[in-house]
Amino acid sequence: MRRMNFITATHQSGMLKWALSKVPSSMYRPQPKNPASNYSGTYTRFARILTMIFALLILSACSTTSLGSAHSVIPRSDRAGLAVLNLKNATPRDRAGQFQPWEYGIATMLTTDLEAIGIFNVVERERLINITRELDLQKTDLVDKETAVSIGKMTAAKYILTGSFTDMNGQLRIAVQIFSVEQGIQLGAAAMTGKTEEFFLLEKRLFVKVIEFLEVMITEENRERILNTIETQSVDASLKNYSGEMAVAKAGALKKAGREDEALRLLGQAKKEFSEALVYDPNYARAKNNLATLAMAIPITL
Repeated sequence: MRRMNFITATHQSGMLKWALSKVPSSMYRPQPKNPASNYSGTYTRFARILTMIFALLILSACSTTSLGSAHSVIPRSDRAGLAVLNLKNATPRDRAGQFQPWEYGIATMLTTDLEAIGIFNVVERERLINITRELDLQKTDLVDKETAVSIGKMTAAKYILTGSFTDMNGQLRIAVQIFSVEQGIQLGAAAMTGKTEEFFLLEKRLFVKVIEFLEVMITEENRERILNTIETQSVDASLKNYSGEMAVAKAGALKKAGREDEALRLLGQAKKEFSEALVYDPNYARAKNNLATLAMAIPITL
């Protein structure tokens, strides 16, 4: 029998507790004991059985709900913490700058899919950026298990996902590793290689491998929904959008440091990047949302 790890055990337990809390108390409230009859004990045992059946029916109904409601099934307090670090860009130096936005972008795509499962507390990207700066990880090529444990302790995450990617003249390789903070070990590693223009398919395949390493069980319906939810199929649109998101993140840090003029300049650059992303893919919802949000934050003349 396959080992049940922390995620499976904890979250199934949390879901069962939640389901039991929805059972009407009248179903399991003890009845007055009648000394002249064994009816009371029989009734209590029967009521407990009905309670468990009722709870399991609730769980069964919840398992067929949409992803949107999955987030409300498992309380945040019962979810495992997961930190997804920026991927390292191992593309040859002459083209590395072109693909730099995917350091943040591919990690964000994986974060979005893992968050959609509804059983993780995914560490905020801004917080991770601050921590990696504090640990001076920007200059290192790989995150070893000791570093992963340190990050996990600083973020209260039980699992760390890290990795790298390389573009080799139209061929893209993405590799990831999953670490358990509690055990201090690597749970698994996987790599996908294919055409760069199929980056969105490579990311989805890696998502499948990651949930296998974590022994996460999701319904086939939810699995297919996540796999079929594609941000964009345009390499240029994706790179432009995530270049803009990186600019917004840097602008936020500059604003906190009191360098508002520089922050405003970066926001203007981000607006330009989001607009260009929509030229490559007019249906790119993420870029549309980013542009709309930015329009409310900076002067319209930018």
